[in-house]
Amino acid sequence: MTEWNLFSNPALQAMVLAVAGALGYWLKDIPGQLFSWFKQYVVSTLTVDSRDEFLFGALTEFLDRHPSAQRLNNVKVHSARRGSEFRTLEEELRTGHSPLAFYSPAEGLHFMRLQGRLLWIQRDMQFAQVVYERIRISCFGRLPTRLQALMQNAIEQRTARETDLLSVYIPNPFDGSGWMHARLGTLRPLSSVVLKAGQAEGLLADLQRFISHRGQYEKLGIPWRRGYLLYGPPGTGKTSLVIALASELQRNVCTMSLASPIVTDEKIHVLLASVPKRSILLLEDIDAFFHDREAVHDEVRLSFSGFLNALDGVATQEGTILFMTTNHVDKLDAALIRAGRIDEKIELGYADHDQLRRLYLKFDDDEAAAQAFATQHAKKKIAPAQAQGLLLAMMKDKAE
Repeated sequence: MTEWNLFSNPALQAMVLAVAGALGYWLKDIPGQLFSWFKQYVVSTLTVDSRDEFLFGALTEFLDRHPSAQRLNNVKVHSARRGSEFRTLEEELRTGHSPLAFYSPAEGLHFMRLQGRLLWIQRDMQFAQVVYERIRISCFGRLPTRLQALMQNAIEQRTARETDLLSVYIPNPFDGSGWMHARLGTLRPLSSVVLKAGQAEGLLADLQRFISHRGQYEKLGIPWRRGYLLYGPPGTGKTSLVIALASELQRNVCTMSLASPIVTDEKIHVLLASVPKRSILLLEDIDAFFHDREAVHDEVRLSFSGFLNALDGVATQEGTILFMTTNHVDKLDAALIRAGRIDEKIELGYADHDQLRRLYLKFDDDEAAAQAFATQHAKKKIAPAQAQGLLLAMMKDKAE
């Protein structure tokens, strides 16, 4: 008699193999499921990405200062302007202000301790419509209170550092995909900018009305944007006025050179759509980039029509406040400064008698001397900056 064997039956063999395969397929997911369960119930994670400039910057600067993070051997560095005045990197370097470096964990996995507790940090690049960085901080425990406290500490430290300072942004120099925090500048009171009587105050009042009337713009179906052109000779306070207005309104300043090789017809739309909230966009010396709608030199990769389309485009954020400055208003194409793009044109000219008098009083409260100084220089067509230089030299001579 033939001995019966389970594995001698082909049908049973196939069934056993099928069950074993199904069991194996099900078991292969067990490690992943266990790990997911572990992360969900045993690990807390906090995620911040660079699209939130304030929180991401606050976290990286916090890590730069933390003793445990300072011992990491794989770090990423970003720079910030050290000087407090509003000027270019080249100007800062010439005056001995080298950039300030901030260090934080580079891409990859890092371990550190915070208040005796183990943390691990995963930093990576994310590729979507825009490229951005992501930092994930994790620790053991279901309650994320320690991570929340860490983030709140970072926020408070950055807030304390920026409360009395002005944030200045420039386009990301690597790909122009957004704005980079370039540096912090000193807040400037509006009273420090001596213009013709009522000019600065009138402009501030106009901006305050614009900011407070968003509902009216929406009701009328008008884009909630405001554009200003400041024109006049060099040294008449155009840039200083913008900085003072931003300080009074507690706004950031985003400054962009249209001659930058990263500013193209494609990138200008992205930049205008991603201006940080509560910011003033400043385009200086606008006449230096286009002549008769043509680029003035090969470095300008932005077309005149592309620039106008970006200004008018739906991607431009609601609430945008735009300032353009020029020394030569007669060189500007009428299409650039038409109504709807530029709402107000303000001339900042040579100092008149009253300006010169008030400038003098900033340095010396001698009213008679102030009147004499103003009378002496009122007909000479000097800019406020030039008058200030004369006064500084005068005060120096008096001190000696």
